[in-house]
Amino acid sequence: MSEDEDKHVLAPFLTSRLPQLGLDYETYGPYVLPLLTDEEVDEDEWESVVELLQASSESHGDDEQAWKDLRVQIEEAWRNHKLALDEQEAEFKQNQATRLQEEIEREREIAVEAALMEKDRKEKPAVVEQDAARKALVARFAYDIPDEDDADNEGVLSNKEVAAQAKLEQTQGLRQQKVTTKREEQQKTAKARVDKANAKEERRARATKGERKR
Repeated sequence: MSEDEDKHVLAPFLTSRLPQLGLDYETYGPYVLPLLTDEEVDEDEWESVVELLQASSESHGDDEQAWKDLRVQIEEAWRNHKLALDEQEAEFKQNQATRLQEEIEREREIAVEAALMEKDRKEKPAVVEQDAARKALVARFAYDIPDEDDADNEGVLSNKEVAAQAKLEQTQGLRQQKVTTKREEQQKTAKARVDKANAKEERRARATKGERKR
């Protein structure tokens, strides 16, 4: 018997079963093992091997049922072995699919995290600019601007209210500037009138003085 046959998955079974029927495994095992393949075995081959085993037995040569049972037992043992192999292969494929799915999920999480980091990087300048504007308003109005969560607190102006107040002050400043400009124009006009009247009076006085000299 070759080393490969000795390591066959059903070698332990035949080593135990054949001697029970008056046969030596080392001698007759090699006749049985070639029938145990994944390919379909010819029925005549099975019958020939079983007949050889029965004819060689010194204790069960006349027991027809014992050899029929032997064939059933061998085929069942081989079938169970192949089912076990199929289950192992299915489990292996399932584990592979699970690992692949986990890898895909990890890659997706990494991609999402990278996208969030990129978005945060792009939005950071805008946040810094908003923070600078906030600090400028704080410095101008001498009080801090509340966060959005505290915007409804009593006695505290929200960002929107601060902006409205700033706009109101700007409008009032423009109005004040306009009033001041108008007043200055009125003063200039009045002064021009006075200057014109004074000039006219001086001309009249010079004319009167000239007539007296004649």
